[in-house]
Amino acid sequence: MTLSLKSIGSWSVLSLMIMQFIPLNRINPPVVSDVQTPYSIKNSLKKACYDCHSNETGWPGIAYLAPISWLVSSTVSTGRNVVNFSTWNNEKRELKQAEIIRVIGEGPLHQRFYYIFNPEKQLELQERKIMTKWFSEQSHEQSPHIKNSGSNRQDKTL
Repeated sequence: MTLSLKSIGSWSVLSLMIMQFIPLNRINPPVVSDVQTPYSIKNSLKKACYDCHSNETGWPGIAYLAPISWLVSSTVSTGRNVVNFSTWNNEKRELKQAEIIRVIGEGPLHQRFYYIFNPEKQLELQERKIMTKWFSEQSHEQSPHIKNSGSNRQDKTL
């Protein structure tokens, strides 16, 4: 049996149509505890990082067309597993901050395809410097000590 160009095209279109019905996890769970940062840092994070590293992903139209949707969904899932700013207080921040500083230094090399298709999402050099400085300062802070714990209180009896 010989395959003509017409039959190859027909089978390809049919395959692409069937691929659209494979379900993907494109859900944005609720934000549990957002990272607390100064306004400028928060804007930079939302601009460049939140699409893959938060529960506030803005799903583009291409995220609904297979097989590209598989790549987008996989990238977001992986990004959320590595660091998720929407569950920031639940994560081991100290371990993540060094990695975040390294990735911010890489700039658009971190996710090349994302920044090729979204050049407006790239951080400017000044934004990267400010973010690197802030995350460096945060990683050097000591964890807060509780001064007045329940065991320090004196009971008052009547």
